[in-house]
Amino acid sequence: MVLEKYEYSVVEPGTGAYAEYLALRHAVFCEELGRIVPAGRRVRGLAIESDDYDVHSVHVLCRLKEPGVAVGCSRLILPGPKGLNVNARYTLSCAPESPAGQVGEIGRLALSSSLRRHRAEGSSIGGRRQALSTMGDSGHSMLKREGPVVALGLYREMFNLANRYGITHCYAAMEPALARLLNRLGFPFHEAGPLNTNVTPARQPYLIGAYAARAGLAARNSCLYRFMFGGEDVGPQVMTTSATWRVAAEPRPHRGLGLHI
Repeated sequence: MVLEKYEYSVVEPGTGAYAEYLALRHAVFCEELGRIVPAGRRVRGLAIESDDYDVHSVHVLCRLKEPGVAVGCSRLILPGPKGLNVNARYTLSCAPESPAGQVGEIGRLALSSSLRRHRAEGSSIGGRRQALSTMGDSGHSMLKREGPVVALGLYREMFNLANRYGITHCYAAMEPALARLLNRLGFPFHEAGPLNTNVTPARQPYLIGAYAARAGLAARNSCLYRFMFGGEDVGPQVMTTSATWRVAAEPRPHRGLGLHI
């Protein structure tokens, strides 16, 4: 089981794990991809990326258990006084019927370079480069192959948190090519607004609902359905009860999946 090698945890502000989480965001979004201008902030000696939405978000960090380094992250923005990040950066033409208090946003979802390339490059994050360098070429090649499964694990954590906090629909801004890939896998992300060409690369807002996610995966990808929601079938009772994301095991990797939202 690939995911037995990884651990996912919610990280709390003020902890060392949270600093590592923000440092991974900085490494991916500021240094590697250049999508966010660095603010020059540092915590515990680490360069970090953070914004105003972090205070009403739940944050997930994924670690490779051995050697214990951060390799993936994401956050679920909960309803709050500032609203959602997607409202500020994108024109939305589609809104769910759910109350605003049940709509969240999946964002800052990324994999470290060690899961996307044969060698981890860029700056060190809490000794990440040094720790991963001991794995050798075969180890890096293995991590690259496991990246898609780790990314899907992050989505599973987001859906689990959405269920826990009563979120029935989630926005996510992504490149259209990634949205098409996720839809082919069975995730029914629907366009929620036009492409924003003022961000680099151009991204578009999408919306996914709890019931649509369960029904879509059950119909199109039973392997991913079991991974995301457990072995239960989507029956008539789901049609008449309130939407739920409920989650549980592990899919076969899809090589084309690399996420940076």
